[in-house]
Amino acid sequence: MTALRLHRPFGAALALVTLTLSQPLAAADFQLDNVRMEFGLVTLSAPKLEVKGSALEREAFRSLLDINSGETALARIDRLSAAEIRAPELVVEVAQGQQKQITTYRDVRFSDIRDGQIARGESAGGSIAGQTPEGGKLSGTLLGMRFEGFDMRQTARVLVDRVPEGQTEPLRPLLRRAEQDGYTIDMGAAGKMGFGRTTSRDMAAAVGPEPLGDLLTRAMALSEQSAAGGAAKDDPVRREAEKRMGIALLDFYDRVEIGSGEIRDMVMTVVDPKAAKPGAKPDPVEIRISRIAYGQDAPEKSGFAIEGLKFAGGGARGSVDSISYVGFSYGPVVKALLEDLGRPGSGPDMDDWRRYVPTLGTMRVVGLSVDAPPAKPGAAPVKVALGTFEMKAGEQFNGIPTSLSLTLDKLVAPITEGAGNPAARDLIAMGIRSLDLSAKVDLAWDAARNELAIRQVSLGGDGLARLNLSGTLGNVTKDLFSNDAALAQVAALGATARGLTAKLENFGLVEKLIANEARKAGRKPEEMRQQFALIASLGLASILGPSDAAKALTSAVSRFVAKPGTLTLDAKAKSASGLGLADVITITDPTEILDKIDLKADAQ
Repeated sequence: MTALRLHRPFGAALALVTLTLSQPLAAADFQLDNVRMEFGLVTLSAPKLEVKGSALEREAFRSLLDINSGETALARIDRLSAAEIRAPELVVEVAQGQQKQITTYRDVRFSDIRDGQIARGESAGGSIAGQTPEGGKLSGTLLGMRFEGFDMRQTARVLVDRVPEGQTEPLRPLLRRAEQDGYTIDMGAAGKMGFGRTTSRDMAAAVGPEPLGDLLTRAMALSEQSAAGGAAKDDPVRREAEKRMGIALLDFYDRVEIGSGEIRDMVMTVVDPKAAKPGAKPDPVEIRISRIAYGQDAPEKSGFAIEGLKFAGGGARGSVDSISYVGFSYGPVVKALLEDLGRPGSGPDMDDWRRYVPTLGTMRVVGLSVDAPPAKPGAAPVKVALGTFEMKAGEQFNGIPTSLSLTLDKLVAPITEGAGNPAARDLIAMGIRSLDLSAKVDLAWDAARNELAIRQVSLGGDGLARLNLSGTLGNVTKDLFSNDAALAQVAALGATARGLTAKLENFGLVEKLIANEARKAGRKPEEMRQQFALIASLGLASILGPSDAAKALTSAVSRFVAKPGTLTLDAKAKSASGLGLADVITITDPTEILDKIDLKADAQ
């Protein structure tokens, strides 16, 4: 897909700007025929170019746009002015190795060109012809496109200029707004793709220590060298070149801002001949996306979102209502890589893996549904669904979130019976052929108190049961987040449990378990329930002993088994410092732990 990436929406406008800055044009109300210019891998040509309303005389205008005039590109951009520049047809040819791609734009017009800016630009559409990376034919159709507020001067500076060593520049706008009505591309045997209306706003970039044009040229040369099988991978010269390239590309990360925008009605049919069985026809994978949005156009007014995703292939199909994130950033990863690659003779230090954790922010998946063919002949189709998955990470310390919230709501999956899965047989025997699960984890570290609050840990199944846990761990110091694994381990072992609350809610699981055991034993469910209640009462009493905490726990569990409802346990360490691992290790009789806690138990 390398060739396709060279023609993202609005590439025609940028290409025409480059052409008008690199060729002598006619003066106001004059035209120039058969214009052609080569820029390395790119060739631009136009049968006719027209310029109207220029403030310059013809010869001054021609000299201004002459690349051999001796005047810098930036100086010529500053003096360029015209009310309008037209190209009835603009052809862009991109050659990469044996591949060539030709894009033809129709009825291109730029308006109000002055002070290094193009106020407005448009094209009625165009066509694409060329080759795919696999050597197949490629063709496409471009619909109309428009843009506003294109800064030629800043774009040229990013491409050809550089800042002095040790200095930086702020990001400056490149493009205020652009939109395209859509385009389609036919990749032959590899498939097809199409996009509806696309918009983008507020793209910006800064000049760096190396011109972007030089960087792209180096990247292309290194790629072609690798593809041609040049120097061996362990060649020190090649390794050093790849390292320098990696540093340059990573350094560009903070010098570009894509702004906001959206892509609507994306449709793709992708065919991978290698994935097909010998002699079989490749099975296409179809993907449809209603909307892709980023920045201010995303639902959270920042981040990224995919909405209305549908896919099908191999007999399976599925959909996702939305996939989104906000607050996510590769900034820490880029910083760590630059630090490591900047050291002589070194590469990434993966021993300190926490430095490579990105800023996680909030990620969310809503409305997932997948239908797959039966696992074996005669079996039912496999259906999996997910209501919501959300991960929300708070401020990170050494890469680890100091607060974390995970939500899993309505994960529905079938129970598949198998010879090595007796639990599945029991569930099916109880009439449970699918699970509808929900879970929640909510943790937060308080640095001032050295406490880890377990706000909620829950797991439940619709129509079955739900378990909720909450509590507090003390003596949780910042060493738990240390890059030193040994120090982090010591900190984890030093944590103490100060309190724990557990609540078990029955929504029908206990009755199903009792009925299943009664079926196995050939008895009535009521008889089996009474037997379990008796075992719980007498058995726990003999195991836990005669302490008040033991009696309270035994009574509550027995009542819960006799009449399943809600069982609640509330335990607090008697010591103000909490109950640590050392306190548990020294216990010789498990019942002694009841002497170290205050326990309340209740069944409703």
